[in-house]
Order: sequence, then C-alpha cells, then structure tokens
Amino acid sequence: MPLKYPTTSRTLLDKLASGDEISWDEFFIRYSPIVKAIAIFKGLSESDADDICQQVMTQFFQQSRRFKFDPGIARFRTYFGRIVRSRIADFYRRKREIPVAEFEPLPVEPETERLFMDEWRRMVLNEAEMQLRELVTPETFQAYQLFAVQKRPMEKITAYLNCSPNQVYQAKKRCFAKLREILRRMNEQDPELKLELSTYDIPER
Repeated sequence: MPLKYPTTSRTLLDKLASGDEISWDEFFIRYSPIVKAIAIFKGLSESDADDICQQVMTQFFQQSRRFKFDPGIARFRTYFGRIVRSRIADFYRRKREIPVAEFEPLPVEPETERLFMDEWRRMVLNEAEMQLRELVTPETFQAYQLFAVQKRPMEKITAYLNCSPNQVYQAKKRCFAKLREILRRMNEQDPELKLELSTYDIPER
C-alpha cells in the first residue's frame, strides 16, 4: 500500500488544481494551524491571525489551478512559507508599524524558521498517525494511543480494553515499527524534517 505524504503530495495538489472541495477542506485543516502560529508569533492578534490565515488560503486556492509542484525547483514547504510571510508583510505594510524589510522572504529569522519547521513537523506527524490508523486494527491503535501517546496507567488501559498487559505492549511495538517505516519514507521525500519517533515530544502550544 503506497504511503501518501501531504506536504508534497502530487495527488492532493492535483485535486486542488481541479477545484475538488473535499481536498481543499483537507488542505485547510492540515495547513491553517501553521499559518496561524506564525502570524501570532509575529505579533498579530488572534483575530488578525485568523484573517491572515484566510488570506493565505484564499491566495493559494486562487493560484492552485496554475500551481504545478516540481520538487526539482523548490519544496512545497518553501513555496507555502513565502505566501505566509508575504501576507504578514502586507499586514504590517498597511499598519505601517514596522519596516516591511523585516518580513521579506529572505533572509528568514532563525526563530521564525524554527517555529515554522516545528509546526510543519507537527502537521506531518499527525498525518503519520492517520496513516498508522489505516494500517492496524482499531483495537491495536487504541491500545497504542492510550499507552504510548496518552501515557495512561497500564491497569486502567487493560481494564478499559479488556486485554492483557502483553497485548498492550505488543500493540505499542507493532505501531512503533510501522511508524518508523512511515517516517522513514517521509524523510526520504523531505530530509530536512529529520523525523524520528522522539519528534513526537514536540511540546504542544
């Protein structure tokens, strides 16, 4: 079963280009938290960040019919990041509060780039878990989630799922093995992400 990678998926972008509303909804759900996090980091209010998010998504939607993904030219992440920074620059240009040059696409401040990558990794890891869910039984995935992700006590997990501790351990082992393979393939497509199981320790906002 081929694994889909949302950050550079030709399939998703091709669907967007053809005006597929379901794919657009999926795109918005995946990428809007990244836009909002960067906007707030740049000093925008919650309301203004929401407006920037709408502007970014609208611009990409308008350009998506002409956009052709070519990893040999630039990563989709780079292309998307430029749209985000451009919209934020426009916001401050209108406000005339700080020099627009601070928000030029290049150079990018290390703190902004670090946050952008963290948010991107978070989105990709969410996709990895979605893929994992499709590769194992619901019982296995639930045991893995409760034990490895939510860190629930073993005795509560076994009572809730009516299973043995060994079954929980085996579920974790099976899921980790599949996750490593999913992350390995994602890293092949975007080595800069450097995804590992330990990446799941990225703190929540």
